[in-house]
Amino acid sequence: MTATSHSLAGGEHTLPSMSRSRTDERQQAVAEAHFASVWRFLRALGVPAGVLDDAAQEVFLVVARKLERIQPGAERSFLFSTAVNVSRELRRRHAREELAQDPDDEALEPADSWTPEASLDRKEERDLLMHLLDGLSDELRTVLVLYEVEGHVLPEIAAMLDVPIGTAASRLRRAREKVEVRLQKLQSTMRGER
Repeated sequence: MTATSHSLAGGEHTLPSMSRSRTDERQQAVAEAHFASVWRFLRALGVPAGVLDDAAQEVFLVVARKLERIQPGAERSFLFSTAVNVSRELRRRHAREELAQDPDDEALEPADSWTPEASLDRKEERDLLMHLLDGLSDELRTVLVLYEVEGHVLPEIAAMLDVPIGTAASRLRRAREKVEVRLQKLQSTMRGER
C-alpha cells in the first residue's frame, strides 16, 4: 500500500491508501447497508419527494470522495451528518416549494416487504410525521429525527451537528414540546373541539 497525505482538522496526517478494489468494496458495502436509512432520513428532514433520489446520491458521492478518511465503523455517523448538510442546502433551494406528499410517492419508497396494508399504514404514519415536523426549524427537526426516528443518542447527534451536547439536548426538548402541541391541536380538531 502507498501512503497518501490528507489534510484533516487543519493538520497533515498520513493515512494508508486503500487499493481501488478494496475501496470499491467498502463503498458498495456502505451503500447497501445504509441507503434506505439515509433516504428515509432525508425525507424526514423535509427533502421534497421529487429530489430525494438526487439528495441521497449526493450524500453517497460525498462519502465516495472521502471514504479513505472515514474511520471504519463511523460511516453511519458521517452519512447522517452529510445528509443534514445536503438537506439543508436543498431546503434552501426549494424553500418555497410545497413539502406535501404526492399520493403516488409510495412507489418511490424503498420496499423491504410490501403489502397493501403495511403500505397504507406506513403512508399514514409518514404523513402524520411530516405534518407534525412541518413548521419546525431545521435545527429542531434534525435533532428530533436523528433521535426519535433514527435512534441516535445525544452525544452522537452533538458530534454529527458539531454542537455542544447541551445544545442538542435543548433542541430535542424544544422540538418534542412543539410536536406535542401540534399533536394535541390535531387531536382536538379530529374530535371536533375548538
